[in-house]
Amino acid sequence: MVDDTGLLLDVSTRRTDDEILDWLRRWTDGPCVVAFDAPVIVVNPSGNRGCERLMARYFGRFHAYCHSANTANPSFAGGPRALRLADALGLDVDPHSSAARRALEVYPHPALVALFDLPRVLQYKAKPGRDLEHLRSEMQRLIDGLENLAEVSPPLLLKDNPDWQHIRTTIRNATRKVDLKRVEDAIDGVVCAYIAAYATAQPNRVRVLGDGLTGYILTPVTASIAAHIDQDNHPDPTPAQAVPATAQPTAPESPGS
Repeated sequence: MVDDTGLLLDVSTRRTDDEILDWLRRWTDGPCVVAFDAPVIVVNPSGNRGCERLMARYFGRFHAYCHSANTANPSFAGGPRALRLADALGLDVDPHSSAARRALEVYPHPALVALFDLPRVLQYKAKPGRDLEHLRSEMQRLIDGLENLAEVSPPLLLKDNPDWQHIRTTIRNATRKVDLKRVEDAIDGVVCAYIAAYATAQPNRVRVLGDGLTGYILTPVTASIAAHIDQDNHPDPTPAQAVPATAQPTAPESPGS
């Protein structure tokens, strides 16, 4: 949970829908933007969503790709989990909405590429061939980069939060990859919250890939990526009034990670 000054108020991990909703309700009574690292809109019966193909088009060279989401996948048989959560909270999921209480689908990997101007995604997700020290180094790069956002607009203020300091200590003292895995979702949640805050404060520096009917992903962009997208006539998101931003990642690990 990040407030409208950029201060991290809470970072934690919840698993079940009830646990997630109980945590989110503490922060979403008033104006808010909830960022989900999970598909919100899925209507295609097979294959990739259009937004996933667009992600590959604009961020594939950075190795940022998405899992395919479609209604043939049993995970979406009852509708996307993120959409159920958004509906339970009464959040508007239209990416161009100016509603006071809304939800967005986001994706940390391309966002970090744009925010940190990286040549490729950070490899902080456990995958074959990545040993403990590689994962620790990449995760350290990630949390250092997030702390450096204190100096930009909008700021992200992390260092005084005790839960964030616990994350730092866990990364430093990890002796197994599973130790790092335990804080991965919490870090992703902070990234998602910042994406929501960034989209609100810097609407001209984000783009919506896809649409509210067939599925979309909102992401920060560099000037060159923005120019590429704009040249292909994909619309910018509508500017919105600054509000507190929250996030709860609910998706499995993405293949570009």
